[in-house]
Amino acid sequence: MKKEWREYHSESGEVWEILANTTDDEQTEDLISKSGSDAVMRKYMKTLDYVQVTVIPCARIMDDIPKREGKGKYFRLKISLLDGEQWFGISNNFFDKEEISRLANMFIGLTQKQAERVWIAKKLGDFNTNRLEPTQ
Repeated sequence: MKKEWREYHSESGEVWEILANTTDDEQTEDLISKSGSDAVMRKYMKTLDYVQVTVIPCARIMDDIPKREGKGKYFRLKISLLDGEQWFGISNNFFDKEEISRLANMFIGLTQKQAERVWIAKKLGDFNTNRLEPTQ
């Protein structure tokens, strides 16, 4: 879903922003600041091609096969865009809490092209697929 930033200004100088779906209608409460001032000006802004980083918890109900979950590694990394483009990557492998934090931080502040280079260099998986096959 394509996103946009909505920035509002009140006469008293308050400024607030809302990240919304571009198809969503503006809500009455969006036009009022936390202190109760009405918006007198608004601006809609597109999102850029910076990646959004998501840590996906992957804990599942265990079956009778011990250690099937990857030796306590229960997180996958996902990167995607807010601008509506259907581009994303989900890591093939599971990571523990420390690994996933380190990995996620590598993508913060990167553009799509920069993130693609890092993703490929780290051999995290393919783009634009939900089919995940662990790399050896």
